[in-house]
Amino acid sequence: MWKPGKVVTILLWVLSIISIALCLYAFIRCGQLNEKNPEEREIMMGVIDPMFVWIYILVIITALCAIVMPLPQLIRNPKGLVRMVFGIVSFGLVILVAYLLSSSDPLPFPASHDPISEGTIKFADVNLYSLYIMFALTIITVLFSSVFVKLFRK
Repeated sequence: MWKPGKVVTILLWVLSIISIALCLYAFIRCGQLNEKNPEEREIMMGVIDPMFVWIYILVIITALCAIVMPLPQLIRNPKGLVRMVFGIVSFGLVILVAYLLSSSDPLPFPASHDPISEGTIKFADVNLYSLYIMFALTIITVLFSSVFVKLFRK
């Protein structure tokens, strides 16, 4: 019989091993670099690029799991669809607020530094602001839930 828990465990182990291998590769390669040598900048980009690709792959896997895993439960209990839609809309609102807060103003780097595109700056700002918003919401949720639990237990 198919056991989803076992499949998820195996998937997590495989993803963890790949992540650890990429981190070790990056640490070993970065330890071999001489920062005073500008030609080694390309080597550094060769180390960083696979890490970014792996992060994108992990985000895609996470999004697929977040959508596919609840489907059997939603088929059995259609009322859960409302909570799922509420979660997706809430996440979209957080991203929208982060997008509205972010700016694409150029960063003040020395002339020798390669320019960073406005799209990259905007993307980084949206990610940082959404992280800050979600972190604040998490802390607020933990604090209020602990207060409400104490109130309702009395």
